[in-house]
Amino acid sequence: MTAVTVRGLHKRYGSIEVLRDVDLDVAPGETVCVIGRSGSGKSTLLKCLNLLEEPTAGEILIGGTPISGAGVDVDAVRARVGMVFQHFNLFPHLSVLKNVTAALRNVRRLGKDAADAAAMTQLERLGLAHLAHQRPGRLSGGQQQRVAIARALAMEPEVMLFDEATSALDPELVKDVLDVMRSLATSGMTMIAVTHEIGFAREVADRVVFMDDGRVAEAGPARATLDDPETSRLRDFLARVL
Repeated sequence: MTAVTVRGLHKRYGSIEVLRDVDLDVAPGETVCVIGRSGSGKSTLLKCLNLLEEPTAGEILIGGTPISGAGVDVDAVRARVGMVFQHFNLFPHLSVLKNVTAALRNVRRLGKDAADAAAMTQLERLGLAHLAHQRPGRLSGGQQQRVAIARALAMEPEVMLFDEATSALDPELVKDVLDVMRSLATSGMTMIAVTHEIGFAREVADRVVFMDDGRVAEAGPARATLDDPETSRLRDFLARVL
């Protein structure tokens, strides 16, 4: 059984078609990096996978269970599919601990003690336990992004999605977040990461998916695909970003 299955996915905004007949399979424990130009549909694909965007057509399955279509419990889907955004989306008026426990209490309905314990486990894992009672505004960008990762992990998702998780960070803070993502990949977490960090994709990903004009234009094993692309579109893209 695949962890993520996408078949014939389309997404339109009025007359503009952002995703065009996208197919994708991700195996349990696999890390897939999605690359491509701005506007190629990468982020929209991720948002469809956790129903931040409703697909126009096609089918999405998580662990073999369809998640798209009428009557789907969106909160239940998002509990199974964690997402980390480019901008951290933390609540500025809440402490780090309360940011991480919010979904645990409101979606999973855990009591305060159980939610605090689950949150602290993830904060300790990411080296943030000492900041649990600070507000996000007192943290660096890299620390805030790691809080966002802890928040997603605390829900014990089956799949983690990363949407350009390092692109809003100062260069000196990027390494800390990439190290966390690298650790998750080696631990066996199923991950789909939209990234412009081609070196990270080559090192960590099992496969890369190159999107162009809303379609999957090329996909394959990460190192082989990045080092010897088959399509001129991917060769041109890599020549511009490397």
